Amino acid sequence: MADEKKIMFLCDASDVEVVAESFVDHPAYHLTVETFEKILRFGVKEYLDETIERINNYPDMYDGIVGTHDSSAIIAAIIAQETGKRFASVDAVIHCQNKYLCRRIQEQVIAEHAPRYAIALDYLRNPELLSTPFFIKPARSNISFGTHIVEHPQDLENYITLESIDIARYNQYYLDALSRSPRYRNAIDFATCNSFLCEDLIEGVQVTVDGYIFEGEISLFGVTKANYYPGTNSFFYHAYPYGLSTELTEKMENALGRLIPALGIDNSFLNIELRADEANNTFKIIEVNSRIAFQFAKTIASVKGFDPLHLLCDVAVGKKPELQPVEKNRFRYCYNFELHHFSDAKILQTPTQSAYEELRLKYPEVYVRNLVHESLNLSDFKHSPQSFRYGVVDVPGNSHEEIMEKYEDIVAILNYRFASPGLKIDPSKLELPGAPPGYQNGEGSELAYQPPLERRAKS
Repeated sequence: MADEKKIMFLCDASDVEVVAESFVDHPAYHLTVETFEKILRFGVKEYLDETIERINNYPDMYDGIVGTHDSSAIIAAIIAQETGKRFASVDAVIHCQNKYLCRRIQEQVIAEHAPRYAIALDYLRNPELLSTPFFIKPARSNISFGTHIVEHPQDLENYITLESIDIARYNQYYLDALSRSPRYRNAIDFATCNSFLCEDLIEGVQVTVDGYIFEGEISLFGVTKANYYPGTNSFFYHAYPYGLSTELTEKMENALGRLIPALGIDNSFLNIELRADEANNTFKIIEVNSRIAFQFAKTIASVKGFDPLHLLCDVAVGKKPELQPVEKNRFRYCYNFELHHFSDAKILQTPTQSAYEELRLKYPEVYVRNLVHESLNLSDFKHSPQSFRYGVVDVPGNSHEEIMEKYEDIVAILNYRFASPGLKIDPSKLELPGAPPGYQNGEGSELAYQPPLERRAKS
């Protein structure tokens, strides 16, 4: 079509099927999908050099560039900035991905909504900066790897010894990307990104706010609430939408209205995690991301009736997104379930084609993302200190009870099998209150469960 816009779409390999489904009947955009895994195989520096040169030589080959995760967002930001395309600036991505930098900016503009914090070396030099217990995470974090509760300074030193090499290894692609130009060499970022960030524990209900900023104007899609597997810090499901009080919502929007410009974010999607103290109408920021929360794209679409992935492309080509529903079959709620196994194991079986076909016939509104492959170990894939995530399932419905019944049936149909038994959850026996905005499940500190202090076995 003459009006079709060409998008360079950077994502993870596990996202490709979801992306393809979102755009199969969408005439406005033609996507060239590039996976982060391909970029790593090609070489980050080499990929950036070749892609930027090609786009600069043929500027009409793409109308927009997007990245969907932390890994692809920094790549997309550099390509966009060096080819004149629209995406979050490299500085804004750095300000968000380096959690220490982000805390420094939060302290300047919304100090009342940020916990006390210190980079690990500063804390070890002066333990009076924080009271134990406190929370630690890599300054540039990746899922929940390296997150712990520290009871004593010696524990922090042990974690630094045990995990710093893994953190540095993971961050190498990020540093390789930024080494392309002296313009991207933020001294504080380079000095701290492989360090641990220490923070006060944050109490309250964990929620996520998603939206975008277009030419300085912030638009939010609403709030998603996290719920955990009992006795763990692993997400069971994320419930959308969740209703915060009017007073708390106004406080949040006012604070974000100050923070987002201070971080330098514009013409980008937003994802903000925070802990809300609903009894006192207060909150504190956990982290800010200058990208879409890809995991919640279908969650939001099932309720709102528009696909955030389409809006992501709108922003990329300079078109103000319209938040009007385009789908008639909308649901009141959607729960984004995470399938976790609580011990490492060999993967004996993933869903078969017949299982997917059965789901499409029985629950056409449900979306499934498989994150693992047979004959490998769960530890071969990204995982947290406590559990191994192997799938994500979006289940829309009009009540909590309806969604949980669907979930039980869907898990049975998927029929994942592992060489060791995992945690068995019977949703019908859990004391999980009804659908939002009325429930309180999921309250607690930022990390409610502390795994043993020991080196995890390498695959």
